[in-house]
Amino acid sequence: MFFLIGRIEFRVADHHYRSIRFKPTKSNINMMKKIFTSVLLLAACAYANAQKVQVLDRCESLGEKPTQWYSNGSQTKLSEDHKEGTYAISAKTEKAERLRKIYGQPFNTGVTKDNGYIAFWLFVERPELLNGNGQLALSSNASADKDAYGYPFGGLKIGSTKLVAGWNHVIAPLSSFKDIHDQPNLTAINYFRILLYNEKDDLTAQEIKIDNIRFSTDKAQLEASAK
Repeated sequence: MFFLIGRIEFRVADHHYRSIRFKPTKSNINMMKKIFTSVLLLAACAYANAQKVQVLDRCESLGEKPTQWYSNGSQTKLSEDHKEGTYAISAKTEKAERLRKIYGQPFNTGVTKDNGYIAFWLFVERPELLNGNGQLALSSNASADKDAYGYPFGGLKIGSTKLVAGWNHVIAPLSSFKDIHDQPNLTAINYFRILLYNEKDDLTAQEIKIDNIRFSTDKAQLEASAK
């Protein structure tokens, strides 16, 4: 047996609060149970929607050795030119391995290869210096050489995104990734890498930045989370 406080307050068009007092009768108790259940269901739906996007890295920190952002031929740094939060990760190099990171804590993407997408923001300073080819890599073995997916791309196009000068929002389906020496465990990802190749014999360094790396089964949610 329990008793309910006999008042419900609500706001109406004139911005004044009104209240209804009631006796804790059986019908009122049932009504309050229904209201309480509805509130719980709304909260559960909101929580479920929030969980649709799993964030691997907000790119707010370089990290510490050996789990830190790395760029071949360049020192990584935090950039205040960002798309989410306060910073993005930046490097200026002519080497193909633009940015990579080993994560100390395995990350559960919450997706499968068949239903998942990866999304992130990518800044390219001068895309005309690139030959259009590159690769994304994900691994659960802290390396792109084993237990990894590789996604080779060409024509400066990653997924449906054609890279232009400045910030690009990239979304790529994991179903397009290829196995590299066994499949990675998508519940324990600990490695991310992006390769971008220069035109042949071009040694011009350019700035590449990355921000807000995330996964979801819902492409629309990833697009919405970029706005």
